[in-house]
Amino acid sequence: MEDQLRTLAKMQTLDNEIGRYRVLQHELPKQLNEIIESVEQATINLLACETVRAEISKKQRALEADIKTHQEKGKKYATQLSEIKNNKEYKALNSEISYLKTKVSEIESQMLELMEEDNAAKETVAAAKAELEKAEQRKRDKEGDLRHQIDGLETKIEEVRAARNDLARTLPVMVVKHYGNMIKNKSNQAVAYNRDGSCGVCGFVIRQQTRIELQLMRKLIFCENCGRILMNRFIVAEPEA
Repeated sequence: MEDQLRTLAKMQTLDNEIGRYRVLQHELPKQLNEIIESVEQATINLLACETVRAEISKKQRALEADIKTHQEKGKKYATQLSEIKNNKEYKALNSEISYLKTKVSEIESQMLELMEEDNAAKETVAAAKAELEKAEQRKRDKEGDLRHQIDGLETKIEEVRAARNDLARTLPVMVVKHYGNMIKNKSNQAVAYNRDGSCGVCGFVIRQQTRIELQLMRKLIFCENCGRILMNRFIVAEPEA
């Protein structure tokens, strides 16, 4: 019976390993997706920042065009002043020239504000580019290794499962069935070790007579609470998960 118990302990060790691989099958694709999504998000953020700066540049060009238009009109009106002999018309044209100069001054103030906005937007774009470069570098560093790990997990699981099944073939069918049911229904944990007089998984207190039977190792003993296979820990057994 001791041999059977040792075999069950080894099987549980292998199923613990399979369990860790299953966790990785869930976690590694999440890590990969996070890396890919970080690049996509950084790209979107950069495009948004560049769009803001492009809008500012568009406004600047429009204002520059307005300044040029007003200045050309002012020059045209200034030329016409020397040709006007009517005092009323002269005053009206002079007033229009003065108005154009005021508009140019106002637009130039707007241009200064836009220049400040553009400088801030330029810094934002630079920061967004740096963030994208950082995300792309992380993707280059991690993606290949993560994909390699993900691709190899199923092979590792099959190898460990095959080793566990080889051990299972040495045990009575009923023992293997109970072990399999526990693995399936008890969170991948069929074996529970005695931990200071209690089930090492569910914590149920083991009766004194049962503790003696655990030491004798003459039969399989099951936890009265969770149904797992109870045993004292062997030195060769892997620490509990």
